[in-house]
Amino acid sequence: MIDKHYLIQMEALAANGKAKPGAVDFLDALKENGYTYVIITEQSGRTRENLVEYFDKLGFHYTETGDFYTSAMAAVDYLLVKFPQWKKAAYIGGRGIRAALELGGFSIDHKQPDVVFAGMNRNLSYKDYSDILQYLLNGAVLISTDSRRTQRMEGVDMIGSGAIVRMLEYASQKRAVDFSRGSDILLRMALRYLNIKAEDTLAVGDDFNRDIVPAIKRGMDTVLITNGEGIENLEMSDTIHPTYIVEDLSGLTR
Repeated sequence: MIDKHYLIQMEALAANGKAKPGAVDFLDALKENGYTYVIITEQSGRTRENLVEYFDKLGFHYTETGDFYTSAMAAVDYLLVKFPQWKKAAYIGGRGIRAALELGGFSIDHKQPDVVFAGMNRNLSYKDYSDILQYLLNGAVLISTDSRRTQRMEGVDMIGSGAIVRMLEYASQKRAVDFSRGSDILLRMALRYLNIKAEDTLAVGDDFNRDIVPAIKRGMDTVLITNGEGIENLEMSDTIHPTYIVEDLSGLTR
């Protein structure tokens, strides 16, 4: 094991309802050896309790609610520090966003919110989106918690939260504040959540552009999980390259 604190992208551990090779043993080793770590994710539709249940079904043994830090949690923590006067929020998305807002002391207000959190809700109508547009035109700030342009559901690529955010940005002519995967602000708030320094941290991810590059720019050491794929087409340079490259997470437990 590398003697660092660990910031781990959830997608590096599990995807498509399966644990990645070596992921269970990797998390077990972190827990058993007392390493500080957090699993970060932009999938804020799930509560942390949901995430623990999901990981348990995938065979992970020791995950607890405190092991997870979502983009919605990061956004709430940021707003509490930077804009404590904002107390009212509207949202689209799952229970995880609502849970993060309520934990932060926000009241859910679908009339005159200070902020609008945008996640994924497949049941919204044209009028619902038009109502959200009115909030933004009336001064509410748009918060992006999930930048995925498409999301694969039941084997089909469908419109993702990121596409919905772009639509709302275009209609309102306002930029969202982005807390999704790959955003520097998500990494900053995750470090704050653990009360650790970037230079003492190892960021683990399997997407070079969204996981590794932002972590390098934030001053962290990094591990790129290749999942058996080549790295020839990645735009690495002398200054932007992973500290370590492994095929799967078993390479970190040796």
